[in-house]
Amino acid sequence: MKNKKQLLLGLGLMITTLSLLIFACQKNVTPLSSSSSPRNVGIYLTDDPCQYDSVFIDIQYVEIKIDTSTQHMNDDHFGDNENDHNEDHMHHDQYGFWDTLSIRSGVYDVLQLRNGIDTLLGTTNIPAGKIRKIRLTLGSNNSVVISGISHPLNLFPNTNNYEYVKIHGEDEDNHFRPGQTSMWLDFNVCKSIRFDNGQYYLKPFLSVFAMDNTGRIQGIVLPNSAQPYVTVWNATDTASALPEHDGEYKIRGLNAGIYSLQFKGSFGYMDTTITNLEVKAGQLVKIPVITLHQ
Repeated sequence: MKNKKQLLLGLGLMITTLSLLIFACQKNVTPLSSSSSPRNVGIYLTDDPCQYDSVFIDIQYVEIKIDTSTQHMNDDHFGDNENDHNEDHMHHDQYGFWDTLSIRSGVYDVLQLRNGIDTLLGTTNIPAGKIRKIRLTLGSNNSVVISGISHPLNLFPNTNNYEYVKIHGEDEDNHFRPGQTSMWLDFNVCKSIRFDNGQYYLKPFLSVFAMDNTGRIQGIVLPNSAQPYVTVWNATDTASALPEHDGEYKIRGLNAGIYSLQFKGSFGYMDTTITNLEVKAGQLVKIPVITLHQ
């Protein structure tokens, strides 16, 4: 009888220990966040403009890298130190795989995508996982129009036609459209075009933002004859706008912070600068009408 009681007691202790181990393992499992669940992903193309007539960019493919590992699912900055070019021509590695978006491949005049205008570049449905990168593949039919004259835009020497953008959790907007993760791919024209030895070169400078997590500035600057150019900046962030004919401008994708806003005039019109402008995430800052004077 004693041996039977000892056997039952030992069995009970084993079951209790096993239950505690299972519970502990369950606690260590990283749950998938809502942004890591199966979903539709949409990427919008917009532009941080420069003072050119037109900039035509040949976009052939857009891909996103999906990390399906649960071990580092809650680390929004996992892989930040990874060498992007190690993934050229690759579609899978130990940390995930590349999924190609359904896009309209071809030439886009990115200067048309300014002052709050964008275009849905492409969409795809993805399984549960974290989006880590965007990979943009360019074609060879790129050009810039300056004072009515078209100039070819060749890729900058010793570069390939791949361009990467790293994605973090704050770059995803999960409320813009129900059931869809949305991101805005910002093509910075001024930083992407270089003039060297009589030739214009293209080295795309891309960034990504979400509406929920960044701020916006909107206003009107007059007169149109001043051909104003608007720049907003602080120690870590810079963006610009080319106003429409009615003077309206919009700048999106600004990180929360304190900025300076400059209205630069041409043809003898003097510049105007606003300082200590506070921008908050998810909010619009409306600027009173600015009139430039000679």
